[in-house]
Amino acid sequence: MAAPAMTADMEWEESLLPPVAVPPALEADIRKQFGAVPGWLARVAPVPWIARSWASMVRKPVAHLSPALCDLVALVVSQDNSCRYCFGAQRAVMRMLGYREAYVARLERDSHLAELSDAEQAALDFARRVSRADPRPSRAEVERLGRAGFSPPAIAELAFVATAIVFANRAATLLALPPEPLEAMVDKPLVRLMRPLIARRMRTSPRQPEPLPRPNEGLGAAAVASLDSSPAAGVLRTAIDAAWASDVLPRRTKTLMLAVVARALGCTRSEDESRAVLGQDGLGARDVEEILATLASTRLDARETRIVPFARETVRYNRAVPIQRRMREVAQGLEPAEVLETVGVVALANAVCRLSLLVDAS
Repeated sequence: MAAPAMTADMEWEESLLPPVAVPPALEADIRKQFGAVPGWLARVAPVPWIARSWASMVRKPVAHLSPALCDLVALVVSQDNSCRYCFGAQRAVMRMLGYREAYVARLERDSHLAELSDAEQAALDFARRVSRADPRPSRAEVERLGRAGFSPPAIAELAFVATAIVFANRAATLLALPPEPLEAMVDKPLVRLMRPLIARRMRTSPRQPEPLPRPNEGLGAAAVASLDSSPAAGVLRTAIDAAWASDVLPRRTKTLMLAVVARALGCTRSEDESRAVLGQDGLGARDVEEILATLASTRLDARETRIVPFARETVRYNRAVPIQRRMREVAQGLEPAEVLETVGVVALANAVCRLSLLVDAS
């Protein structure tokens, strides 16, 4: 069966990086989480924290939200972000889980046509607002979810799921990942026959509530704290700590990317957290303000001079191809691992800063 028109018509560049051999331990880790090896693993394997964070963030680490609603959020946010890879992959996953083609198509055209409950519609509207952050979600929108029956922990998890998909969308788009093979397999006769068995392996159940990870300090602390009682808190804390522990790019470079994204999104908490770390790395308040205001400074090294302005461009974009071409320009002269870590950090920064906005709206 040919790809649906909406998927086939999405603009997309050739993949930025070739696949590489995946270390057996990493492959086993990701297979354990997914039940299969996703196509993106061979593209991001040189920087293992990206693979582990991607897997753990999108595997619905929720205790207060239904996995079915998480599936709907993943589809509409990926479509909203023009991510050909994630949109196609999530569409295929939903078909494997038993969603009918006609229902998925209605959801794509207009979620108001997809026979959703008022609560589900409110949740999808909120997820789009979290993803776009233009403007940021308001207190009134959070209160609307409360009236629709969502508890504060469920609202926080809804925001997390949306931002986890933002992470995946940014990573997949900037790397221009090729479509998942699952897209072409979903309607093959043998796969249709085995679909109930495959769906049983793919389905997830809500997890048990968990306390906040300790310690929860420094970068991303406000975002993690907003997820109190959710297993997503530990997932996010681990992802942030692993990203900043990596030695592919200097800590200062990564923190500058986070600060730039925070400034663009008006996320004062993430910006303040970044400023504190940059101060430890020798950048004074004036230096940081100059960089955030102008995206330039004599204090930036040659690599940062390219990466810092690019981080700002990843916050909002209307089409995939222009940002993919910019990514290709930024990648010139960088090692593959440096390219990957740049992608991973800006993707994570976009997720963290959008989630931190929920703190202000609560």
